[in-house]
Amino acid sequence: MNLPNRITLSRIILGPLFLISYLMDKTYLSLFFLFLNLFTDLLDGFLARERKETTELGEFIDPFVDLLFFLFVGLGFSLEGTTQINWFFIPLIFIGLSFVLPSFRYKKVKIFHTKMKYLHTACIYLLVLMILFELDFKTFFWITFTVFTLISLETLLRSLRYFLKKESYNT
Repeated sequence: MNLPNRITLSRIILGPLFLISYLMDKTYLSLFFLFLNLFTDLLDGFLARERKETTELGEFIDPFVDLLFFLFVGLGFSLEGTTQINWFFIPLIFIGLSFVLPSFRYKKVKIFHTKMKYLHTACIYLLVLMILFELDFKTFFWITFTVFTLISLETLLRSLRYFLKKESYNT
C-alpha cells in the first residue's frame, strides 16, 4: 500500500478522537483533530498526485474517510444538543446512494467528484469551527446545508445517470 493511502487510512481514528474530545468539552483538542484531519486530507491528495500514486483504492477510501470523520463530528454535535446538524443526514443519504447505485449494476464503486467539492468542504469546516466556538451559526448553517445538499444531489444524479447508461460514463 502506498504512502498516500496509508495516510488516508490513518485518518480513520481522527473522527472518534474528535468525538471524544468534544464530548469531554476539550474545544482546542477538538480543533486540533479537525485541523489534523484537514491537513492530512490535503497531504494525502497532494502526495498521490505529486508522486503519481493515485489508485482506485485511494479514490474510494478518501471520500469514505471524509464522510466517516464528519459523521463522528455530527454525532458529537447532535449528542450535545445541536439538533440542526441532523438535517445533514439528507445530503449524506444522497452521497451514500451515489456510492451504492453503480455497484449494483457494474459491481464496482464509482466516486463522482464535483468541481464544487472545495466550496462545500470549506463551508463544512467553517461551520464546525462556528459550532465549536459557540458562534451564531444559524444563518451560515442553512447556507452550508443548501450548498451541501445541492452538490450531493448533483452527485446522486450523476451516479443515477451512470447507473442507467450501458456505456461508460466519463466524469
